[in-house]
Amino acid sequence: MGHGLCRRVWAHRHFYLFISPFFVLFGVFGLYPLLFSFYLSFTQWDGLTEMTWVGLANFRNMLHDELFLASLWNTLVIGVLYIPPMFLGAFAFALALNTGWLKLRGIFRAAFFMPCVTPMVVVAIVFSLIYSEDSGLLNYALGKVGGVLPSLRVEPIAWLTSDRWFKPAVALLLVWRWTGYNMVLMLAGLQGISAEYYEAARIDGAGMFQRMWHITLPLMRPVFVFCAIMSLIGTVYMFDEVFVLTQGGLGGPGISGINFGVYLFNTSFADFKFGYASSMAYTLSFFVFFASLLILRLRKSEA
Repeated sequence: MGHGLCRRVWAHRHFYLFISPFFVLFGVFGLYPLLFSFYLSFTQWDGLTEMTWVGLANFRNMLHDELFLASLWNTLVIGVLYIPPMFLGAFAFALALNTGWLKLRGIFRAAFFMPCVTPMVVVAIVFSLIYSEDSGLLNYALGKVGGVLPSLRVEPIAWLTSDRWFKPAVALLLVWRWTGYNMVLMLAGLQGISAEYYEAARIDGAGMFQRMWHITLPLMRPVFVFCAIMSLIGTVYMFDEVFVLTQGGLGGPGISGINFGVYLFNTSFADFKFGYASSMAYTLSFFVFFASLLILRLRKSEA
């Protein structure tokens, strides 16, 4: 069997030669760093001195690392704050853009998707102005609302320096930035549903909400699952948004704003604890992997 395989490979050697650059680049820049970082998770190394094998010590230290546990909690809270409104907004916008009577749909799609491709430096400057405690647009709007409705009057909020409001501020930025991305995916899913299903439902007397519940939502389930998995991965490894809002700081006021992505970056490239950082990265990677499998299993069971 082995000789037969070798003969077939040699017979098609020209084709393998053409695709070999991909495998070479993947092995050098993909597979090797993946395996090397897995080995690093069992060592103690600062990038300069000799590696020291520590076994499972890095994984045990995570259980007693207050900053690590706080970063996980903050990441979870930010995810809970922004994922539900982002999903609802993305689906609502996708439904609106999928209607036949709406004009200039191409312009609206581009406008909703624009935040996804906007450089984070520009986003940081804009949202720093929006969140400014003294002259920020958000506090100005809240002040105007308080002037009209005295019962809702609030003092200016320190969005980026308050333990209470930093995570909602990050969540609001994430909703603004990623709603359009999920909207495009959901819009593609809606356009993939055959109009024959809706026509048959109308003939049977189904109303708009019945068609939504029995046709649209079930057939959109694969898109929802994909968006949920991508949102889970993006939340766990979120870095840019927190980093730029704090101008490269540890992640907001004290430890209340630090998330896993920023803590992983600081552990690696500020404290030079590459072994410990690798163990954290692999631990969360396995968590994301099994959570993704659970989401897929739930989808199959519901189907």
